[in-house]
Amino acid sequence: MLQIALDILEKGGVWGLFAATAIEASSIPFPGALFVLIYGYLMDVSPWQLVIIGVINSLIYVMFSLIPYFIGKRVGDFSQKKLDKKKVKKAQAWFQKYGEWSIPLSRPTGFGNYISYISGISNIALWRFVLLSYLGVFPWNTLLLFIGNSGSMERVQRFLEVSQKFGYILAIMLVMVVLAWWIITKKTKEQNQHS
Repeated sequence: MLQIALDILEKGGVWGLFAATAIEASSIPFPGALFVLIYGYLMDVSPWQLVIIGVINSLIYVMFSLIPYFIGKRVGDFSQKKLDKKKVKKAQAWFQKYGEWSIPLSRPTGFGNYISYISGISNIALWRFVLLSYLGVFPWNTLLLFIGNSGSMERVQRFLEVSQKFGYILAIMLVMVVLAWWIITKKTKEQNQHS
């Protein structure tokens, strides 16, 4: 995949980067972070140019992440009609209260692409979704560009390995926290009903 990414970015330049970002953001399994790192590696540009590319690339990511967001919104509307409305509303309220910050925090992880669906299902306001997504994507994109621009392919590969492990650990921790919260909430409700 590394050689394919190198070939695409050498021929397509910044347009190849933007296309790779659009594909990843639309929630198609695709190694977008790899393309951003390699683009940073290939380009001999100033730090300001890297920041500008980070701004534009992040805007493209957010724009294309609206595809899974609106799909999620349709699924949410459908689930309101087919499932228990009270439970759906309760789940949406919970995510709006506690889960919104998972939007920017999950963007550097592999789970970040799927949070767009959850945001749509949960009826997160469009402007909040866009803002929180950008807050998560821009620093990550820019960091990847700068790491790639450091000039060492070994450093790029090492960073990819570490970030992938970190993403898995973060996703597992998130699942554990949600599961623990759910168990505690369930037990508390049971205790309150018996009192």
